[in-house]
Amino acid sequence: MNAYLSFDECALAIVLIFLISQIVRKQYRGSRTNSIMFMMITMIFVSIFCDLSGGAINQYGYPAGWIRFFSYTVNLLYFISRNLIAALFVLYLYSSVDIWHVFTVNRIRNIVWFIPVAIVLFIVLLNGRLFNVFEIAPDGKYSRGNWIILLYAITAFYAIWGISVTLRFRKLLNKDKFYVIIFMYVMIFSGVFAQYIRPGFLIESFCLAMALLFFMVMVRREENQIDPITGATKYNEAIDRVTKNFITHKPVSVILIKIINYSNISLYLGQAKFNEFLHLVTDVMNSSAEENGYVAEVFYLESGLFAFLGETLDEEIISNEAGFMRDYLANPVELDGFTIMPDARICIVKCPEDMEEFQTLFSLGTTFHHTLPETRDVHFYRDYCDDKNFKIRSEMNEILFRAIESNGFEMYYQPIYSTVEKRFVAAEALIRLHDRYYGLVSPALFIPISEATGAIHEIGDFVLRSVIKFISELDMEELGLKYIEMNLSAAQCIEVDLVERIQNLLEKSHVRPESLGLELTETAADINPEIVDHNIMRLHDYGIRIALDDYGTGYSNVKRVTTLPIDQVKLDKSFVDMVDDPQMWIVIQDTISMLKEMGKEVLVEGVEEERVAKMFTEIRTDLIQGCELIQGFYFCKPLPADEFVEFIRTHQPDMA
Repeated sequence: MNAYLSFDECALAIVLIFLISQIVRKQYRGSRTNSIMFMMITMIFVSIFCDLSGGAINQYGYPAGWIRFFSYTVNLLYFISRNLIAALFVLYLYSSVDIWHVFTVNRIRNIVWFIPVAIVLFIVLLNGRLFNVFEIAPDGKYSRGNWIILLYAITAFYAIWGISVTLRFRKLLNKDKFYVIIFMYVMIFSGVFAQYIRPGFLIESFCLAMALLFFMVMVRREENQIDPITGATKYNEAIDRVTKNFITHKPVSVILIKIINYSNISLYLGQAKFNEFLHLVTDVMNSSAEENGYVAEVFYLESGLFAFLGETLDEEIISNEAGFMRDYLANPVELDGFTIMPDARICIVKCPEDMEEFQTLFSLGTTFHHTLPETRDVHFYRDYCDDKNFKIRSEMNEILFRAIESNGFEMYYQPIYSTVEKRFVAAEALIRLHDRYYGLVSPALFIPISEATGAIHEIGDFVLRSVIKFISELDMEELGLKYIEMNLSAAQCIEVDLVERIQNLLEKSHVRPESLGLELTETAADINPEIVDHNIMRLHDYGIRIALDDYGTGYSNVKRVTTLPIDQVKLDKSFVDMVDDPQMWIVIQDTISMLKEMGKEVLVEGVEEERVAKMFTEIRTDLIQGCELIQGFYFCKPLPADEFVEFIRTHQPDMA
């Protein structure tokens, strides 16, 4: 056999392998991109098979008759399939780059794409009657006609279109994919040109097959983003896909599904079975989406969070899919003898209709199960997006970032009243966040998030520097103040260089250690006892006052009160809220008595009424005076630094 034919034979073998692989792996269904790729590979296979068959007939010149009809047919199919490849690749680019909406939204672009395909079919099917694309002589010999140049021109048209799409949306492609596509076009152009110049040199199909091989190995490998453990698309692909959608303003619907008790389920099932559970949920989502007509892709974003990224904005379809998943996860799920009770929250977002930045969507994904009402109803983001508190909670990461970058934090100070000295003797420093969009943001909102994200370290450093600077600028003795207290977060308590940093700040600011008080919570005191005990004892030995804050809100570990050098115990507001309960009042008195007998100074927080202040002041158990210190709105709310100083000047008995 002529060596020229070996090119087509090699090409046919290469493409056949890819075609079988696509069929076996069922990649001809599912996403639009997979379907278009399968059609392309099929067309490449048909064109190479026909090119090989036609070349063999033309080479050996089989006798006339049915062989001539066969030769005519395979050449007919060759020209149709070859021209469809270039047209299909244009569609593949629009789909794989995730800009399909750019193609479909413009009817003129649709028509422009379809007309050349129709022209090819019209010319080729009427070959020999109205047009002369190719001719099969009576002896079976093949020859090209004048109209073949139009087919080449149409192929070139689609190639130029594909290259322009690649260049225009280059930012949506990674560097490797961009260069692979350009190289593929160069390789195919070279093969087409070589075979056009030398019709007997059957290199075009081989170049096409090699381009496909290179493309599949280098590009499609990257697009295989399915996680084999969960069956869902991987997290990094979700980030890439959503980012592109926002860049191109592609309208999509997103169903966020958070299994909030995922850690308990994982503990119950074990990791292997938990992975099976995640795979089961993914399969159910895919099946229900297909039944509901919801064209979507399932992403697993870790920590029990799934996301449906769909291409329809039809509210009925979206609601049906979300409702199905709500009902499925609201009931026991059976898995190999295990009964699983998922607790899920579901939220629907339409992009970019509901939000214009992809960061907002990702922030929502990590917080919506906390910020939305704690029900199993399907929630639409649009119903809450205008609520200030919801927006603050959802965008807390961005709010914290803005505050850190633009000095959005400010220290407030709340006076502490001594029932013994009948005057204000101290103050607690409280951080406040002023956001340029949302104004004053409550610490109850931003402190938990900052602890979870690690931003608490920067915030803690800001508080430490600000409080020590404030003390250094005050004439504490003139104002009658003994110390200013500030909170230490759990994260700060276990910092290995905490003591040295505080000492350096105090010494540089010429502030006496006794002027600073540090408050730690029960949970902070127990997070890492060895490190915390070491830090707290060193700070206390240095002369800094130590207080245990929020006593009574946790497990009230009395052992921690006795083992740590605690100077003061601050009773949480929960004690204040229970003073009218006779039984609890007994508990409160006994608690205060116990703390006083241990030699601890007692401060009660959250006092808002005079009668409550008197109740805690007048407690006497075994001749021990009640709470020495009181803090709360009854005396004064937290104030900015300047207002605090003015308040003290006007309310101290010897300064008024």
